[in-house]
Amino acid sequence: MIYDKIKIYVTAHIAEILLKDTESFEFFKKDGRSLNKNALLTRLVVNYSDEFRESQRQLLEYLKTTVRKKAAISEPNLKALCFEISDRINERAAAPENEKFDKLVSLKPTKESQPVIDYIEEYELEGCSLSEYFRNMFASYAALPQDKREAVIFKKQREALLSAVKQKKKVFLSVSHGKQTSMEVAPYALTATKEELHGYLLGFANNTCAPLRLSRILSVTVLNEDAVFSDEQKELFEKMLTYGPQFIYRPYEQEVKVELTARGMEKFRKMYVHRPIPTEIRNNCYIFHCSHSQILQYFQRFGSDAYILSPPRLREEMYRYYANAFRYYQSKRGEPTQNASKKEP
Repeated sequence: MIYDKIKIYVTAHIAEILLKDTESFEFFKKDGRSLNKNALLTRLVVNYSDEFRESQRQLLEYLKTTVRKKAAISEPNLKALCFEISDRINERAAAPENEKFDKLVSLKPTKESQPVIDYIEEYELEGCSLSEYFRNMFASYAALPQDKREAVIFKKQREALLSAVKQKKKVFLSVSHGKQTSMEVAPYALTATKEELHGYLLGFANNTCAPLRLSRILSVTVLNEDAVFSDEQKELFEKMLTYGPQFIYRPYEQEVKVELTARGMEKFRKMYVHRPIPTEIRNNCYIFHCSHSQILQYFQRFGSDAYILSPPRLREEMYRYYANAFRYYQSKRGEPTQNASKKEP
């Protein structure tokens, strides 16, 4: 059966978040390049409808209780008044700065989403249109931090992983990262980055304590095999939970000392994305016990405003990074730019 698209008008901010999540959570069409926004919206509708419905129910109950205390009003009139107030509250929440609902988002019902949509049409509208209902739902979703939105979209995988962690059981995962692969993992914990960007499963797989991004886990099968960790593995996982779950940690990694210029210290204060947590600061010397890959990724943006004092191997890696970039730029210096005009003879 072919279903008609549902046209939903939202603010530019909400439309931007939906588009951003489609890319960030890697919803692509078969060509691997074109974004598949309807796939994201389908997951949103299916996975968020119960939570959104419950939030609306709680709002209405609160309004009814409050109005009853202030005025004598019949139940039918009370219900109608509270729905009118809740519609206004939802509209303000969707456009807090009085933005226009002028961006069109089209939802194409699928076999997965159609039963949810049918239920909403039958029981949940209470005077508002289907388009308005989804506008309010999308606005509620967009108000969540990114990692919480990710948890909504990948609700099925997340709940299965939480169950496995609680039961201390291994899992069999299907994972997408460039290409689809499968692996057996002993799951230790589910967590999110400090910047509230992505959720991660911390687990032991292929002889490594590694993070797996939630949005790249396609399916989860809980196995009837206990997940057991050594003290060294537990210590490493706790380190990942403290300093950042998105980086690979090695048991042998030493503490890192980084010397910053005055401008470097200012950069460190302002550049918070993936910023490592120092365990000690001695004047302009910052000491870290985090992942070495995190140090490299973060301080590569500092240029001459950061210098790795130790360990020497990490300092050499940073040196090679800048040296390779320098050689590449040197090789390009004599080449004309694409926009350079030809000189007259």
